Amino acid sequence: MKIVLVNNLYYPYNRGGAETVVKKMISDLQAQNHEVVLLTLCPKKKNLTKNLEIEIENALKIYRLPSNYSRLAEFSLGRKLAWHIGNLFSCKKTNLLKKILINEKPDVVITHNLMGITFSLPLAIRKLNIRHEHYLHDIQLLHPSGLMMLGQEKEIDNLSAKIYQFFTRHFFNSPAKIISPSSWLLKEHKQRGFFKNSLEEIKRFKVAEEKNEQELLDKELSTNDLKNNQQNSTKKNFLFVGQIEAHKGIIFLIESFKKAQQKKPDIFLTIAGDGSLLAKAKEIAGQNKQIKFCGCLDSSAIESLMKASDCLIVPSLCYENSPTTIYEAQAIGLPVIAANIGGIPEIVGPRDKLFIPGDEANLIENILTE
Repeated sequence: MKIVLVNNLYYPYNRGGAETVVKKMISDLQAQNHEVVLLTLCPKKKNLTKNLEIEIENALKIYRLPSNYSRLAEFSLGRKLAWHIGNLFSCKKTNLLKKILINEKPDVVITHNLMGITFSLPLAIRKLNIRHEHYLHDIQLLHPSGLMMLGQEKEIDNLSAKIYQFFTRHFFNSPAKIISPSSWLLKEHKQRGFFKNSLEEIKRFKVAEEKNEQELLDKELSTNDLKNNQQNSTKKNFLFVGQIEAHKGIIFLIESFKKAQQKKPDIFLTIAGDGSLLAKAKEIAGQNKQIKFCGCLDSSAIESLMKASDCLIVPSLCYENSPTTIYEAQAIGLPVIAANIGGIPEIVGPRDKLFIPGDEANLIENILTE
């Protein structure tokens, strides 16, 4: 079977969990002997007139459309508005993508994040009579930001959001199948009239194939040995992995952690990731030698960090769907302290803890009792 996957970002321009899901999906499909083609974006370069880049990587054919999506945060409010209108109604991109699909002749198209690709793509897929499945990652069909922030829940139901949803709902209609890692995210769309006639599947992200009991035991013992070699009985290493952005709660975490240190000095925080608030985060951390910034790391380095840590903290101030970092931590037996928000409560395990989102005292309490 020939399958076209569509996601706005992909390596080396990846920055979130959706790209991890897409990469794993490509690997799984190729292992099942399916032919996979990827449609994605790349940064628009100055003085470059090409409207498409094509490359082959490990039997994967990749079409990259140059876009300013990666610079969207830098745009003025007026330019952002114009960009989002173009993202809804881009005839040029739609026609280009339609030509690609006609040329590739896929049996199915699986779309992921389409911000920057154009939301009119599903309409083109429907007109070509190709089976369409859509994988939900966030609320970008409900609000251009793709975010529902704590305390700002009404923003996705105001007049401008409803007008936006009218168009995204029309373009998407009812794909053959809707896949969502959380019941929460699917419910948010369904209650606003999306996907009325689509088949539905709740599918958790699978980091790796299931291992037998002996493999899991060996992995846990190995991880415990590594921790015992690196720390004494009182020292605790906490870890944050994600974008250094406001919605991920990074500033909230650092401020809470510094207060927790006043009560329990022998705790350490490692921060892995990059983003627009990196400089501010470092400024707030100050000269605190027990808060370390590692920058953006690859998956193997993240796994090593997790193995050397005692707990992962997910302090999100936005309604998360199903953070891949939690799955990755659980795969190696690393406990998680996470905000009780969005789809997170659906995926926490018996060793994990939930805290009231945005509640500093509750987060500190969980850090101190870990």
